[in-house]
Amino acid sequence: MPESSEGLQSTVRGLGKFNDNLLAIEQRIQSSEPPDLGGGEDSKAKKPIRLSGILGRIQSVLDRKGQVILYGPPGTGKTYWAEKAANDLAAISSFGKLFESLSETEKKSVLGDGQKSALVRLCCFHRLTVMKTFWKATALRPLMVRCPSNCETACSKACAQDAVDSPERNFYLIVDEINRGDIPRIFGELFTTLEKDKRGKRIVLPVSQEVFSVPKNVFLIGTMNTADRSISLLDAALRRRFGFVEMMPDGKVLKDSAVSGIPLRAWFDALNTRIREHVGRDARNLQIGHSYLMHGGSPLKDFASLKRAFRDDIIPLLEEYCYEDYTTLATILGDQLVDSAAQRICHELFDDGQESDLIQALLAPCPEISASSEAVSSEESVLDSEDADVEDEEGEAGDD
Repeated sequence: MPESSEGLQSTVRGLGKFNDNLLAIEQRIQSSEPPDLGGGEDSKAKKPIRLSGILGRIQSVLDRKGQVILYGPPGTGKTYWAEKAANDLAAISSFGKLFESLSETEKKSVLGDGQKSALVRLCCFHRLTVMKTFWKATALRPLMVRCPSNCETACSKACAQDAVDSPERNFYLIVDEINRGDIPRIFGELFTTLEKDKRGKRIVLPVSQEVFSVPKNVFLIGTMNTADRSISLLDAALRRRFGFVEMMPDGKVLKDSAVSGIPLRAWFDALNTRIREHVGRDARNLQIGHSYLMHGGSPLKDFASLKRAFRDDIIPLLEEYCYEDYTTLATILGDQLVDSAAQRICHELFDDGQESDLIQALLAPCPEISASSEAVSSEESVLDSEDADVEDEEGEAGDD
């Protein structure tokens, strides 16, 4: 504001009646601090961090619903994204920054250090799990008041009680493979209080007549493998109360990686195409996830790792999809890998010294990618590497 009043002003009018006003204006222009527009402390507060991509979708659903389920075929990174989202959101709510930017002490407060309650907790349902067992096992009982007069809580270690005691912090429960249990039976009467608009409200349970409440700062993230159970089979009441984020196979994360002449992305996409074409009903949910071809967040780099992943993870999964139907299995994996007449996998191809035959068998069902520039380039690099090894050996022999 000017130091001295220049009189009644219109919307736009030049100032220059007093020198001290001109000096004040010049100082403000030269100042690096933004002008105070009258917003007070709130105007200077930092905007809350908004995540992007998959994490942003999870954050959006949790803001709107309070609980979300990540669903899709096996190996699509559901648990990875659930943990990353929970860690980042807990870090934002407590420290105003992402989890990776936290100090070790701050990370311990998010993940727990064995003494203090963690902001992020992980559990898994079992087919025999019931509501009482679940809340005891996870130390995450709802806040139950036996008597409104004395407000005695049922469990002092409960996540809900922790959330009540720390309303400025958010608590996240990750339920891995949430569809393994009978969800309506496990959650029981909790279903009603899970709704966003009923959080924090005390509800009298019809059977026990106890007062029941779930704090607003408790969030639930579930993961669901659609190869085990389709989302369409979920209880309708569950679907209304949860938001859903689909996680499907994504060959793009494999980039341009190639292993021993096998372009991973093209080979991966071709394999899933054959699965969708030949497995039958619900084949879209029975595809292979990209994480089977990754390690430590990066595509596999050597043939030994690819061989182990294919032999120990992918083949058993496809055998389950094509249970006792070796003709279909041979169509998907190829006749060189599957002996449909003998109803067996040709495991001898995985023996040491059979690498060339195994590579040929892996590429046989998809000849269109065998001659691709990516494959040819990779094969040439492999040959160059082998030639270099031979030259080194010959050089060493000549030196001797």
